[in-house]
Amino acid sequence: MALMNQPLRVAIFADPGLPSRTVSRVLGDGNDGEKTVGRYLFSHHKSRTPARPDGTLDLDTVRGWARDDDVDLLAIVTEIPRRAGRKPKIAALHYGEGLVIISLPALGWQGVTQRLRHVLFDSLDALADQQTPGTDQHTSNSGVVYEQESRSGRSVYITSPWWRPGRLRLVLGMVRTNEPLSAVSKLSGVLAAAAGTGAFGIFYSSIWEMADALPSWRLGLITAMVIVTMVLWLIGANRLWEHSRKLGDLTEAAMYNASTVATLLLSVILLYLVLFIGILIGGIGVIESGFMSSKIGAEASLGNYVDIAWLSASMGTVAGALGSNFDSEDTIRELTHGKRLAQRFKQRQDANENNC
Repeated sequence: MALMNQPLRVAIFADPGLPSRTVSRVLGDGNDGEKTVGRYLFSHHKSRTPARPDGTLDLDTVRGWARDDDVDLLAIVTEIPRRAGRKPKIAALHYGEGLVIISLPALGWQGVTQRLRHVLFDSLDALADQQTPGTDQHTSNSGVVYEQESRSGRSVYITSPWWRPGRLRLVLGMVRTNEPLSAVSKLSGVLAAAAGTGAFGIFYSSIWEMADALPSWRLGLITAMVIVTMVLWLIGANRLWEHSRKLGDLTEAAMYNASTVATLLLSVILLYLVLFIGILIGGIGVIESGFMSSKIGAEASLGNYVDIAWLSASMGTVAGALGSNFDSEDTIRELTHGKRLAQRFKQRQDANENNC
């Protein structure tokens, strides 16, 4: 335990990826190691907390990690969505154990670093002083505080105020932790296949004529159908759809699946935009406007180049990329909350087998 006027030792165990990087930004430490901030001496560890078969975190394992560090307080920053009934839990404080569990997705999409800083230090102050976070009205800088039952003694959790759509915020936070922008860079094979097929639109005048004949609303409808088809392919090919029997709760499965669909939609839309811009630039560079005018029977304009790129990107995505996949199996295993949860199950199973 910390001596008088000595900083309290706090071990933070953060999941790899966005949780660990956000903790690093909060503490100002680029790497694992010790960092003093105010009254606390932090040791930051990047480690995925294993999960029990019912999907809850295996806190006994983390307590063992903390005992090895001989710390005063313990913080877990996880990407696992946690709920109390219909209320998403932002944080749960266990006073008897000096433990706070923070669910990063519950902090939403924007301003995650600042929100995590508030939740973390509010919670640690409450644990250190053995007080309820916030005022007598049971509010805090982070949300609304509720008492909960716990076998380890007094425990409270913090959730969003009633006027803030906590569940929507939670799903958006899950999408954020899936990092859809990062997923685009791991679809290089899909992009190459789509680009190879879409490039035909630059060289074939029949596609110019078709693009000129199609109204914008039909080109938009084709795009929407192509993107949805690509998302469904990626979900089906990689078995990304989660069933309630695996997660134990229909609402939980719905949140996992909603975050998966939204993540892939954003990834495929971004990939489509990259493809569209590439074909547009190529078309402007290759297709001579006078030659195009002679083929389509009207004066060529920038709108014609846009329509050609629009139709070609759709053609390339559905004809070239459909059937392609992510660049590696490792990418798929880290892609969604459901896939990473399966790794937590395996992590705990392997640990139990090693201890036998």
